[in-house]
Amino acid sequence: MRNSVYIILFISLLLQSNTIVGQDSLVPQKDIVDVLFAKKKLKKPVLADSLVIKKLYPSYLPIIGYNPALGMVFGVGVSAGMLTGNKKTTHVSSALANVSVTTKKQINFNARATVYMPNDNWILQSDFRFLIFSQPTYGLGINFMNGQDGSEGAQPMSFNYLRLYQNVYKRIAGRWYAGIGINYDGHTAIDDKNLDTVLPGINKTAHYTYSVDNNLPINRYHTMGITFNGLYDSRDNAVNPMNGSFAQLSFRLNPDLLSTRASSSLYYEYRTYFALRKTVQQQHTIALWTWGQFQTSGTLPYLALPSITWDMYNRSGRGYIQGRLRGENFWYGEAAYRMPLTANGLFGAVAFFNLTTASNQLYKQKLGDNFAPGYGLGFRIKMDKKTNTNIAIDYGIGRNGNSAIYFNLQEAF
Repeated sequence: MRNSVYIILFISLLLQSNTIVGQDSLVPQKDIVDVLFAKKKLKKPVLADSLVIKKLYPSYLPIIGYNPALGMVFGVGVSAGMLTGNKKTTHVSSALANVSVTTKKQINFNARATVYMPNDNWILQSDFRFLIFSQPTYGLGINFMNGQDGSEGAQPMSFNYLRLYQNVYKRIAGRWYAGIGINYDGHTAIDDKNLDTVLPGINKTAHYTYSVDNNLPINRYHTMGITFNGLYDSRDNAVNPMNGSFAQLSFRLNPDLLSTRASSSLYYEYRTYFALRKTVQQQHTIALWTWGQFQTSGTLPYLALPSITWDMYNRSGRGYIQGRLRGENFWYGEAAYRMPLTANGLFGAVAFFNLTTASNQLYKQKLGDNFAPGYGLGFRIKMDKKTNTNIAIDYGIGRNGNSAIYFNLQEAF
């Protein structure tokens, strides 16, 4: 859960893992299960446990936190990995799911998965969400009000959201794939809390202004379309890559018959990883990530426009709350340096920097006219050494007083 304060007791783990990076001798690799359940001492070093084909490797984590917009948050998250075929020719499949409730009567369910079939001949991508949600919006483009952020600039909203994305890819040659998908976004029960439609010109929110200007309803809308996709994937591990690249290009067509308004958009994503120093036990990695979405025809409803932290795994824009940056066209870039802190692999750290730009056609703000930077540091705990899954705790700082703590399973990207 984003922008929350989580209380986690790590002191006992630190006391049990005092092997600092830099020692030359082989050190048995550990994860949080080894520490908490005190496995028997190994007679010889074991660097990594092998995965059993078609066996599910789940990791569970409770969610307990506080968010001013949500109240107290309670839930559970699970990360799972599975190998469907020979490990030499098949990537490890990964899935993330969480469910939470809040003291403000909100319900959030998210399930995302990338499944590699045997020999990576097929890839299945799924992104399913149902939210009874509330979240402020701040208009389109890169727009920061004077003073501390989140005061006069925030426009509180509540809505229900259903997302159903399913894409299927077939290997064409080498690491190249082509695919097709069906994507649905539905927003209902929209309550624009600051909106006053009685007095002309008073309290006309960004959502209302955009919707009226584009002849869109203000209480509910949906988009449903077909995606035509290309994909390249040479990563060594899809859960926590050290080497390789991932690239995706997707054209989405939302016909008038299936959507509130007809539209089309182009989406791209690119990730690449460089191992600066790689030994059997230690990895120092530079990771680069960029994605963008560009409107090619028609009009998307306001809440369906590309926005920070609404990417597949809700990981973009550390330093800002979800939905803080939004636009008709959107570009995002991030660089991260990941390093081990202990030779047994239990603890690690990350430093990151990101940039966001978004357009606002009403005020003639184009991509690149203004940027929102974010930066910060993070701490990692190995949750599962077999799938290389981490618990990630990050602190990000953004522009104009924005900052947040982020608590997740798996790497940010």
